[in-house]
Amino acid sequence: MRSESAATVITVYSVWNESGYFRVGLDLYSWTRRSTAKTNRNFACGFDVVLFFIEKHFLFGGIFMKKLLSIILAVTVFAAAFGVISVSAEENDKTVSVIVVNNTYSKENGAPWSGVLFNATVTLGEDDSMESVIERAVSENDYSFTVSDYGYISEINGLTEYAYNGSGGWMATLNNWFTADGTGAYTVANGGLQSGDEIVMMYTCAWGADVGSLYGDFNTTLSVDEFGFRGSYISEATTQEFFVPEILDYTIEINASEDVISFLAVPTNKNYQARVYKNEYQPDVNGAEYRGGKNVPVKDGDVIYIGVGNPSWPTMNSWAGTAEETVYTFKIKYVPLLGDLNGNGKLDIDDVTILQRSFAEFEELSEKQKEIADINGDKAVDILDATAIQRVIAEFDA
Repeated sequence: MRSESAATVITVYSVWNESGYFRVGLDLYSWTRRSTAKTNRNFACGFDVVLFFIEKHFLFGGIFMKKLLSIILAVTVFAAAFGVISVSAEENDKTVSVIVVNNTYSKENGAPWSGVLFNATVTLGEDDSMESVIERAVSENDYSFTVSDYGYISEINGLTEYAYNGSGGWMATLNNWFTADGTGAYTVANGGLQSGDEIVMMYTCAWGADVGSLYGDFNTTLSVDEFGFRGSYISEATTQEFFVPEILDYTIEINASEDVISFLAVPTNKNYQARVYKNEYQPDVNGAEYRGGKNVPVKDGDVIYIGVGNPSWPTMNSWAGTAEETVYTFKIKYVPLLGDLNGNGKLDIDDVTILQRSFAEFEELSEKQKEIADINGDKAVDILDATAIQRVIAEFDA
């Protein structure tokens, strides 16, 4: 029903567009959406408001337009009143990821199941906590769970705590960190749980040691097996294999003047947090980090800092003593592609146009652009370079 209503509105748009009334149609649609979002109380005065708009902006609004508009508004009111068009507020777009996994207790050894049970996206409400979204995710995916007398989850889909030699149980990470407190302590209200977070509920057979929760271990390096990063324009010369946990300083080359990079910063010991910062390391400033290492905008000269195990950050290992934090730096270096005159990380027709305009003396290339423009390496910027770029665009040359 809702899709049919939407099609009707689009058809009206098309008619108005051909008649020169697209702007009126757009304003009307926006107004009706705003009105329905606030319930229907504004519709009564809405007729007069929109009719006044047409009479003010179009000298020939006239009787025809008034009648047409009245029909459209009447249909809209009717549809909203009977549920054809939703009158609710915008849907909540805040979500978290919840993954339930058992990679430690095999079916061969007696587990009822193993592997990833599910990977779900859960809508986040104002009253939610880690605990509530885990329970809701399990329930919504039609699996059983049991909450112990002590308030923690002791069973999921038949896999219970102590099932493996009395040392098994369920543990949860928040953005690759085993939280220092119970899952109920991290809420939307206190900022401990936020949209975009990832929760992994995992089974351990060894009190956490087999899933990266190492009590009494003060290792604050990043995991060589799990560290990584991704962006749209990272140079082929920058590979993931260059990372060694004991080396602290690196360079990431990008082939565009700007990029957005996400870092998978997973500590070797997940009892410690890893936090990502740009251009200034501020471990004592809450919220200064890029949460989860996601979507860090970078350009030439930026420096990314990844700290692990800062003494001021919470950890369940605090009872055993204070660890010495480790801080990694990643310098961003812009290395343009030959022929990429506009710095967007690829060769396209805009680069050819810039070169041709320079030939016609409509614009002058910078010294850096002249260096980049010499794609054939003959020490001259000429039509041969423009042809070389065009051949790459056409995929004649790699």
